[in-house]
Amino acid sequence: MEYKTIYEGERPISRLIYGTGNNQIMGDDVGAAKDCLQRALESGFTTFDTAYSYGNAEINVGQWLMTIKSREEITIIDKGCNPGQKGSTECMSADLIERQNKESLNRLQTDYVEYYVLHRDDPNYPVGPIIEVLNKLKEEKKILHFGVSNWSLDRIRQANFYAKDHGLEGFETLSPAYSLATFVSDPWGGSVTISGENNKELREVYLKSGLPIFAYSSLARGYLSGKFFTGGKKPIEKCLWWAPIQEYDCQENRDRLQRLETMAQDKDLSVPRLALAWLLNQSPNIYPIVSPSSLSHMEENIKALDIHLSQEEMDYLLKG
Repeated sequence: MEYKTIYEGERPISRLIYGTGNNQIMGDDVGAAKDCLQRALESGFTTFDTAYSYGNAEINVGQWLMTIKSREEITIIDKGCNPGQKGSTECMSADLIERQNKESLNRLQTDYVEYYVLHRDDPNYPVGPIIEVLNKLKEEKKILHFGVSNWSLDRIRQANFYAKDHGLEGFETLSPAYSLATFVSDPWGGSVTISGENNKELREVYLKSGLPIFAYSSLARGYLSGKFFTGGKKPIEKCLWWAPIQEYDCQENRDRLQRLETMAQDKDLSVPRLALAWLLNQSPNIYPIVSPSSLSHMEENIKALDIHLSQEEMDYLLKG
């Protein structure tokens, strides 16, 4: 595993982040969740991404944290406030942010999280109260840093301008969807990706910001996991669940996947390892979120850190 220091004086975080949005961590079996989290830690993951809306994930992470030697060896990214997702009844407010943060800390059995990230946005709600409550939580040391996932660039700029004008801190991290594949549709609602030609300007702003980018769906929610093989006999519906099919399956992404398969075979690599390497080679500020449950898949993901790709190779995988 590779570790990087984002903020001076703070402990380094693992370059790959372990995402708890998988069935094993979100489910009812606390023992299975704890075993999975422990495998991740022993594999080298020290940074864990979770969320208020991830089923039992926060509770299971909290139970696991009580079993390890030191909370200080772990970095937690916690997401809250999720208006705009299909099926969500949440309404954006400063009170909601503060209330969910308090409940999340109770579930996690910790006094603070290193990063608190707003899961989604309501563009009709003013940015001022949001920035003010996040600064309040930071002053109270309930969060050390804060940022956003699935926020538009315009809203991010509005919030940061407000913070600057009022002598407050603005967003310190960004967490969009980012992978070699690009969105076909958004079945969840309110999602933001920086993948693809249509998002080139947004991606360049993110990459030039210097902020850490916690990239979710780094393997396109499993589309680039190697479970579906473009030249195989099994139809995609037999290989993947509905979400990656709705979000990513199109001819353009199948062509990218086919090029991944070809290059992976030439380099004697797995498809997911190469797909993660492509993402890691985009910028040193990108921290992909991955959610493998088996030890072998965890180790395979980590091996992506060892791969250097030339610009020609990266362009080939993206465009052909």
